[in-house]
Amino acid sequence: MKKIWAVRKDSEAVSPVIATILMVAITVVLAAVLYVMVLGFGTDTSSTPTTTLTDEPITNGVKITFGAVNQDIGWDAISFLLDDGTDSGGWANLTVDMLNDGLGDTQTMQTLTLGALTVTFVIQDLSGNGYADQGDNIKLTSSFSAATIYTFTAIYESTDGNMAECTFSG
Repeated sequence: MKKIWAVRKDSEAVSPVIATILMVAITVVLAAVLYVMVLGFGTDTSSTPTTTLTDEPITNGVKITFGAVNQDIGWDAISFLLDDGTDSGGWANLTVDMLNDGLGDTQTMQTLTLGALTVTFVIQDLSGNGYADQGDNIKLTSSFSAATIYTFTAIYESTDGNMAECTFSG
């Protein structure tokens, strides 16, 4: 029987130095790709977080409660706007230092003059962690008019985008 293949004695392989360089280069490229994927450099960091706001009438005002927030957002990254269709005003520059008393922390943050109304803004960080979480709430107290529709908006300061808004009347 005749052999179909023959062993070549003149063939040369890649030198060990070149093979080592190629293996190191492939390893570096794979490590760089994994690093980018793990740290999220390939994702869009300019998106605005979202949540829901629900309003509930309380004595002399309204209680606005946060729904689930799709990422951890500190109170200092959110500003709030209250609009009555004619006048508007807001609260900003909230700091964690304002909410540093631990669990169930409630602080009167600021007051605001909206037309003829003086509105008091009280925030309750239920867990005391410095983040806007589901169940945290804001109480706006004033003599709101039943004939006026007010819009309350939570704004993510990094993108200046609306996280959520709700409307209520007095």
